[in-house]
Order: sequence, then C-alpha cells, then structure tokens
Amino acid sequence: MAEYNRSEAYDLSLFDMPVIKGSAAPQIDDAPKKEKPAVKRAKTAEQHRKESVSSVLRALKLFLVSATLLLLFGSVLFSRISLIEREKDIAEITAKIDEAESENTRLVMALNSSVSIEKVDAYAVSVLGMQKLERYQVRYFENRDGDKVVMAGGKAVSDEVKAAD
Repeated sequence: MAEYNRSEAYDLSLFDMPVIKGSAAPQIDDAPKKEKPAVKRAKTAEQHRKESVSSVLRALKLFLVSATLLLLFGSVLFSRISLIEREKDIAEITAKIDEAESENTRLVMALNSSVSIEKVDAYAVSVLGMQKLERYQVRYFENRDGDKVVMAGGKAVSDEVKAAD
C-alpha cells in the first residue's frame, strides 16, 4: 500500500522533452552575458572626412534611387492615362461607326422602298402618261442578208470580204 502515497501522478517532469544537442531548436542560455566596456577612441580628421564623404554618397545614392523610382512610377502612370484616353477615343469612334451603319441601313431600306418596280410603273403611268406595251405592238424582224458595214464613201463591205483580208 505504500505505492498509493507516491506523487508520480503529479510529476510533470516526466513529460519534458529531452534536450538534444545539435538540434534545430534554439538553446536558451540563462546566464547573463558580460559586456565589455566599449573603449571610445578619438577619431582623426581623416576618419571624419571619410565618414562625411560616405554619408554624402549614401544620401546621393538614396536620392538617385528614389528619383529613378519616381520617374518609373510617373512613366507607368502616364502610359496608363494615355491608354485610357485611347480606349475612350476608340469607344467614341466605334459608337459613331455603329450609328453610321444603322443610318446607312435605314437609307438603303428607304431607297429600296422608293425605287420598287411597282412604284416606277405607277409613276410612269400617272405622271408621265405612259402605257404598257401590248402584244400586238411588238414586232420582230430577221436579217437574212448578214451583217454589212457601210463606209463613208457609200461603199458597202460585208463580213465575208473583211474575213478574206
């Protein structure tokens, strides 16, 4: 019964992960590091000059990079604006073309309706006083002599004579 008085049920150290050296997990050092007091040495005039030159160069590089980025951004913005304007112009021209095509269709339909055969016949009969031909008014003829050509001097030339020349 001595086993019941043990505290193993509450021993949480049994669940701790063992520390493996060389693992990817960072190792924590609890000991504070001692910092060495920094010894400041006096800078020479040459070091001051080099630092000032390097700071001026860094500022110049920063300015050039920012100016280049600003120019690139401006050119992209300008090209987008001009693209939008061109698209607007294209849309307006397309709308005008569509309107012209519909107007053309309307005018063609009006022309076709005004120049129909029935309207021409009605105009010829009513306004010009014309009449349609009857069958008895039509005469057909045949030329039995063949084709002839009459020259200015009154001389007749037939097709057979021309073929012989």
